[in-house]
Amino acid sequence: MMQIDEIDNVNQQLIDDDDNAAIIDSDASDVDEEEASPLLSALDDLESRVVTALNEFKSHPGTVGSTATAAGSVKQSIHQELASVLRPVVEVSAHTGPSTARALASSYPQNYTVEMCVDEIYTRINSELILPVILESAQSDTIPAKRSASLALFHTLHSEWCKAGSYLDGSTSAPSLAGPYGPGISPGSGHVSAPPFNPAEGQRRNQIKSARRAELLRRWVQSSIPNLTPGTFTNATLDASAAGRGVLSASAALKPCLRYMAERIGSADDAGALRLFLPVMRMIEGVLGRLFLERTRGGEANSIDKKGQVEGDALRSSCIKFLEIVVLCFSKKELPFQAASRMKKDIANDFSLEDLPPGHPIITRESLEEIGDYAFSTLRGLVLLGGQAAIDPNLLLAAAASSSSGSNFMGGSNPFTPILDILKPAALAFLNFETDAEKAEASGGDKHKFTLDRANIELDFGLSQKSYSLSINAIQMLATKRPVYFKESSVCLARRAIDPPGASDNDGVFLSKAAITGIRTHLRSSCLTLLRHFLSVTSGSWEVLVDALKQAGMETQADRALKASKQQLNLMKGGRAARNRAAVFYEWDTSADDSRAAKRQRDTDDAQARVRAAKMARGLGSGIQLPTSMVDACELVLLNLDNLPPKRPPVASSKQRKQPIDLDFVVDAVLSNGASLTMEENHWYDRDGGDGWAIEEGEVGEDGRPVLTFKMNSSVLDAGMKIAQGEKVKETEKAFAEQSKLASSMAFSRVLMSSSTARSSAVADFGKQIAARLALTLEGVKPAREIERSHVMAVEAVESSIKKNAETEEELAGALEFALENPLVSSSLAYDLTPKDLSTDEIEVTNSAASTSALAMRILNEAYVCSFNEDKAKYEKCLDLFVSSVVNACDLSNQNPKDNERKRIANAAASSLPHQLGAAPFLTPSSLNLVSSLCDIDEVVKKFSTKTPSLTIAEAAAARTAKAAAEKRATAALLILRDVAFQRDALRGSAVDAAVAIASGRLPASAQIEDKALKLVMNVIFPKNLDCSDKVITSAAKELEFATRFAIENHEKITKANEASARKKDKHGHSSKSALAPQSDEEKQALDRVRKPVVLVMALAVRRPEIIKAIMENGCRDGADVLAKAIKTNMPKLARAAATKHGAAKIAVQVANMASEKEAPLLICFLDNLVTAADKSVPSQELIDACQEIQKARLDADGKPDIRYIMPVVSGVMRVELLKELPGFVKGSDEILKTALHRMSERLGRYSMIFRDEPDPSENTLRGMSSCEQMVYLHQLDFHAIGIPQKRYLDVIRVCLEDDEVFNDRVVQAALDYISGKFLEGESLPLAYMRTIILTCSKHESLHSWICHVLLPRLVEGQVYSDKRQWEGWMRCAKMLENTGDQGISSLEAIDKLPEEQKNMYRAKYPKN
Repeated sequence: MMQIDEIDNVNQQLIDDDDNAAIIDSDASDVDEEEASPLLSALDDLESRVVTALNEFKSHPGTVGSTATAAGSVKQSIHQELASVLRPVVEVSAHTGPSTARALASSYPQNYTVEMCVDEIYTRINSELILPVILESAQSDTIPAKRSASLALFHTLHSEWCKAGSYLDGSTSAPSLAGPYGPGISPGSGHVSAPPFNPAEGQRRNQIKSARRAELLRRWVQSSIPNLTPGTFTNATLDASAAGRGVLSASAALKPCLRYMAERIGSADDAGALRLFLPVMRMIEGVLGRLFLERTRGGEANSIDKKGQVEGDALRSSCIKFLEIVVLCFSKKELPFQAASRMKKDIANDFSLEDLPPGHPIITRESLEEIGDYAFSTLRGLVLLGGQAAIDPNLLLAAAASSSSGSNFMGGSNPFTPILDILKPAALAFLNFETDAEKAEASGGDKHKFTLDRANIELDFGLSQKSYSLSINAIQMLATKRPVYFKESSVCLARRAIDPPGASDNDGVFLSKAAITGIRTHLRSSCLTLLRHFLSVTSGSWEVLVDALKQAGMETQADRALKASKQQLNLMKGGRAARNRAAVFYEWDTSADDSRAAKRQRDTDDAQARVRAAKMARGLGSGIQLPTSMVDACELVLLNLDNLPPKRPPVASSKQRKQPIDLDFVVDAVLSNGASLTMEENHWYDRDGGDGWAIEEGEVGEDGRPVLTFKMNSSVLDAGMKIAQGEKVKETEKAFAEQSKLASSMAFSRVLMSSSTARSSAVADFGKQIAARLALTLEGVKPAREIERSHVMAVEAVESSIKKNAETEEELAGALEFALENPLVSSSLAYDLTPKDLSTDEIEVTNSAASTSALAMRILNEAYVCSFNEDKAKYEKCLDLFVSSVVNACDLSNQNPKDNERKRIANAAASSLPHQLGAAPFLTPSSLNLVSSLCDIDEVVKKFSTKTPSLTIAEAAAARTAKAAAEKRATAALLILRDVAFQRDALRGSAVDAAVAIASGRLPASAQIEDKALKLVMNVIFPKNLDCSDKVITSAAKELEFATRFAIENHEKITKANEASARKKDKHGHSSKSALAPQSDEEKQALDRVRKPVVLVMALAVRRPEIIKAIMENGCRDGADVLAKAIKTNMPKLARAAATKHGAAKIAVQVANMASEKEAPLLICFLDNLVTAADKSVPSQELIDACQEIQKARLDADGKPDIRYIMPVVSGVMRVELLKELPGFVKGSDEILKTALHRMSERLGRYSMIFRDEPDPSENTLRGMSSCEQMVYLHQLDFHAIGIPQKRYLDVIRVCLEDDEVFNDRVVQAALDYISGKFLEGESLPLAYMRTIILTCSKHESLHSWICHVLLPRLVEGQVYSDKRQWEGWMRCAKMLENTGDQGISSLEAIDKLPEEQKNMYRAKYPKN
């Protein structure tokens, strides 16, 4: 049962009063009593209402219902329909529940109190039912509309709960009448009087109210965070929709959360404020990530199609509005010339830093103000640049990694750091350009001239009209509500008004002309509004505002606005009498010389001129649609006569015929319908081909028709038989054979083109059926001129596929040979994929997806039938040939995005390919490899993603369209692989291999397609069934093996490159930042190559932990160093996910049992990250026990437990146990010792200079070991007892002192102070104590004074001279500090405190100078 901490006592009272809490002998009495309980009956009734509504909501399909609406009413949207479904939940939660509780308490005062009824109903209905169910739906529902409704419900609940009579009633003045314990009516209204009220009870109710408010706000924030995570839905549209609703929810939740945190801090409840503050920071980080990190995460950037532009801009607009709220809340609102008491305060709708009480150790005004300043700079950049200036990709990658992992990528624990990691680079990217422009402005002498070099400004994303307007509104609003930003806002808007969008070629590329005009008008009106404000005068920003308006031709309006602002300021400074006498008015722009009729006529004339200009701009190009009005159509044609070309386009000229024009020539032309005019002399079959056949009429049959008999000429038949049997033929017969093939080719071409242009679908289908049969029958017949280009294209397609797919070279070689032997088949398969030259064809050819599908499927089906009796591989060759042609058509479209015909063909072919392959009799692995090559669009994506200032608007639009089309075709290829994996069991392994190869980067693809392939493999194929998951794991293992071979093969090359890079760094004095960072460009490229398969296999290993064995085996193979580095780099993600799913202790033991001794480095790395992947608290005892078990099972070379396996959890081990392990760490290497010491103290930073004492000496509770304690215990080691030489004992302390970042002067001082204190209590000094003091004198000059005036006298007091060795060290130390040269720092005071005998002994050894 989910309960609130602050009302535990009430819940306990309810449990004590519950009838079911005690055992009663009679079961019947229990039932009767329960049935008779009015409270339980009321709870059951309320629960039934809520459950009914929630069940209806859960079962809702997420689409608008088909129920008829009333006449005249407007049909509800899906969001309105879901809100009406959830309306009963809101009523019961906010109003019916409290009113029921009050009614029960008043009806049964002897049984119930109002507090008891309210708390029980709240717990049962809200805490345990409504809030958890709605939170689960908002976080994990698969329908975006239902997620949106759940998010909106939290906002509705918060509003309803704050109303009178509900749980968060804040409007009722009398505490005893405030909801939910009262009706929420003020005293005196409705004859209601406030009953007596106990202040202690009021305090208790306020605590419960605060706890309920915290619960609602916390769940509200938690519901928004998952929707802001990228990849919530694999569909980009649904993901953007869910993210947009998440941003809106975050915008609504931010101010209530901040007000609650301020209230908690004011009540000295720092922990309560922090519990809500951390999720709020993650929520802000999530929204900012969706605005600035989408490009790095593979999302849209400058949306690639019209639909994506709308969706992306909708999300971006919501994020910009959220950014405005962040600046508003994280800034101060003090006003100049105005006292605090005269400020208008709207607590319910505003929040500023003044509302945040000071005193919290983490939630400080300074930290929040820093976020607000960077956010405001980012908003200014959006307005001035028209988008976000390009951010360093390395910073974006780091911020995206920290955002996706939920932690700070710099390794800190500051909750503000992840937000600043996103905002700071975004703001600085703009500030760099602004600084350069201001320097140029200063050097030019014109203080208002501000010119940005927009040709060299690259944007991560551009703003559309909607998001641009929101950014301008945000700057204007912040200027008026936050006067501290007034001047910067005014300067920003004025500079943009002076240099508006569209002023340069590459400014406003993503905006239409109408949008540019609207934005310019918006900028001018905003400048005018700010100029009317009195702060424009006090801040001195009126000059730049006036200058901007003057350049826009609004000098008169600017002068009057400035006059009004000065008058307003004078009135504010003046007395009451002056303000009463003031008569403020505006003189609007009127023209006395223009009458109303003249103005209307002028507007009409201007409108007609604009229409004519628009019509002329449209031109008479292809696809123009004339207006329906004949007058407008004629006018449009007349206006565009000048646009027509002066000459007709050239046509193919016919060859001069030698045949004279006589009567036969004319008769043949008439009979053949003009076909004889195109005959060639050597094509005898065009004229006399019919002579080879004879027709004889027989007797008349029963139907009244004579029987016709066809006979072939005997000579023709003989020649045909000889050629068919391969006998030697004469020259005439040989000529006949060639003419026959030529005739067949011409006839086939006519059939093919006729079937492609037939209006009747039945005729077209019949023609394709004939063409398919003829193509496979007429082997060796060359294609006619009309379709020869298709054959050439098919051959080039196969040759190109052989170059790109080396693995299937043998299969594709057979397809190439088949294409050369059967030219008509290759021509038919590529016919609809070849652009047609309409200038040389007599008939218009139309291609479509349907025609492509029909003709290709006819060929494939015919080849499949032929493969039963003839060549078994004929169908496979035809299939490879066809897929190669489709891939080649897509590649040609990518290479030339301006060719609309190729683009249309490629889109039609790619869209129909899934249906064709789905209907194909069977597929082959080689065909799937060819399909996967459709994803090879990395070059086209990079080419068209690069900002090129020289591109026109049309060229840039064409580039974006080409990029979108290429990604759409690649997505279709992934869908084909998915369908094959699901529907064809025999080829499931091949399909999964191809998908995994794309996801792992072995097969070329763009980053976005690789991400889609990874989601396809992990989220779609893997969970389908057991066989699919096994296939995915097998394929991933293959890819990991490929990556391992790659690493081994390139090991020597990478080693040499790293050595050369190291020498270069040493020469320049540079050092590597991290051991896991690439040391050279070659290693960086290799890491990028092997990282993707490693990430894929690790993702699978979370679900199948046994795969971790394969990861470690491959990472520890000889020469696979770069693979091991990639594994270690990504090990934190694996450890975190595995610990979350299986439990840290369980997975640690399981992985340790699988790992061999050779794999020990990666096992230790896994354990290290397993601990750091846990919460910020100390490791759990289960994990500590697991590591100790692993340590005992894995022995070192001496047969003792290996200390390395306990090191990851030493921060959680009891200090007394660490003392037992400390000798083992000392015996190890310096690196092991330093790592162990760091681990011991990593969670004790605040205690680094303290030696902690056990609270209860009889019980050991302290965990870990602080730096001070480490230094003390190292000094107290009995090196003889533990079997280490004295030199090692002294070296260990020296190693610690050299690490001055950890063992700084304060830590050393604390350790020496503690040991000296124990010395005064009677303990002996450690052997190395005086040696450490001497080393400290040499290293830390800051401790000289303390050693001279405190430590040395204290040692004298403890009679250090009684120990000869320590006395010798004391004298050496005193000598070092006797004459330091620093004023007031000398050991003479300590020397004077020596007894006379020891003082003489000291002077005898070290005479005074």
